[in-house]
Amino acid sequence: MRKHFLSMLVILLAVGLLAPSALAQGGMIAGRVLDDETEEPLANVSITLENPDANPSRIDQITDESGGFTVLGMASGAWTLTLELEGFSPDLGTMRIRQGRNPDLKLYLTRLRHPLELALGEEAFEGLDPAAIGDELTAADAAYGNEEWDAALSGYDSVFAKIPAMVDLHLKRGNTLQQMERYEEAIEAFQAAATANPQLQNQIDAAVGRLRMAMGDYEAAGEALLAGAGGGSKEDLYNLGEIEFAKGDVDAAAEWYEKASAADPEWALPLFKLALVALNKGDIPGAKQFFAQVVEKDPDSSEGAQAKATLDALP
Repeated sequence: MRKHFLSMLVILLAVGLLAPSALAQGGMIAGRVLDDETEEPLANVSITLENPDANPSRIDQITDESGGFTVLGMASGAWTLTLELEGFSPDLGTMRIRQGRNPDLKLYLTRLRHPLELALGEEAFEGLDPAAIGDELTAADAAYGNEEWDAALSGYDSVFAKIPAMVDLHLKRGNTLQQMERYEEAIEAFQAAATANPQLQNQIDAAVGRLRMAMGDYEAAGEALLAGAGGGSKEDLYNLGEIEFAKGDVDAAAEWYEKASAADPEWALPLFKLALVALNKGDIPGAKQFFAQVVEKDPDSSEGAQAKATLDALP
């Protein structure tokens, strides 16, 4: 009888008639990991399953060439599932496992975007390597920071040839050309930035005005600075005063100096110029008042020293 019992056990095992609870050893899941945009399978994705109440409490898998994976022997309960692949955002989720085969999974990972792609869109980088272009741009910025103007311009020109839609490149090229005193080319670059982004127009007008001043073209400088006055800085307001003062229109100059001073009441330079305007008009009390403010606000500057010396000399 004993031999007959053993023979029957072997037969039951062979044909799969033994109770499932005696044969099933844990839960099973299978699935695939895909790119969420292209639906292409992702190989070599690191899959980590964790359940602190299970034994083992951690299971690691790697997807095959078809993005597929299979995990056997899982305890019932809640498992944390983590997917990781270089170049893609990690994904984390929780799933509940039961004994036997669980429903197949279709999982997705999202490719990480380079900051330039996020800023300009993928279309701008069709056929290009955003990371390589980013490195090239970083190198050009470093050259600019080191005052290596030729290297900086070469780098910006190279990137510009690949991505002409990048507005920041117009500005970077313009700033570099300005440092190289290639003013007309700098103006062209700045104006190209305004064409690409009209919201920059006021800033560009102010920048062009400063360049025209550096070139000695005061009339054109005044026109540009006036056009950009709505977005101009205190320096731009002061420069407009300088232009009018050079033209001999001290009243108009005083108006711009007053606006520059209002933009920064602690700035001594426009106050010094207002003192000179007052002297030019024969207003000694007014001049002394402005000179005194210059001495109070910036006594160690050259304007402060001149203001003190003039105050001592005035009646």
